[in-house]
Amino acid sequence: MTQQQPEIKGWQPLEDTKTALNVAMLAAQALSAPVEVFLRTRFGSRYFGVPAFLGFIAVPMWLLLWPGEDPRPMTVFWAFYILMQLRARVESAAMVRKGDIVHTRYNGRPRLMSLFRKTPELKLKAVEPWLVMLVGVFLMAVSEALGSYLIAAGFCLALVESTIAAAERARVFQMHDAFLEQQQTAERFRELRRR
Repeated sequence: MTQQQPEIKGWQPLEDTKTALNVAMLAAQALSAPVEVFLRTRFGSRYFGVPAFLGFIAVPMWLLLWPGEDPRPMTVFWAFYILMQLRARVESAAMVRKGDIVHTRYNGRPRLMSLFRKTPELKLKAVEPWLVMLVGVFLMAVSEALGSYLIAAGFCLALVESTIAAAERARVFQMHDAFLEQQQTAERFRELRRR
């Protein structure tokens, strides 16, 4: 019996680019996950997954970039992240038990909505990254490790939010086009029936 040799694939630019973008998005989600639980509430029951776990690891790993830095501010942030993550998961489970209907992958309702009731959710989510980065800039005087982490997390949160908004916009355009196509098809059907 002859063994088949595995097929060696060459450079595949589209697949390689998609893979690289997926890895970059996962890294951005992992870095931004620890700040999301401070900024939002009412997450979907399946929102937390691999990025939240990687965020749990990313916070202490960030300290490796700052070997001479006092680890206490970052450790306090990490402990609060763990508490807020548990609170968010308990809240999501309670919402499911009560029958609250929310998308299972919903990335949360901004806490800022309680202050700015008339501002649309998407606008508040666009402001959140700037708020995180601003807090990070101010905290650089106290802890460079924590301040730099918050600046990076804010940038990653902006990247994640803009990607989600672009995907939703593309989905809306597809629905709009499908609606128009169905209208045209229905009109042609009515013309056919009149004949």
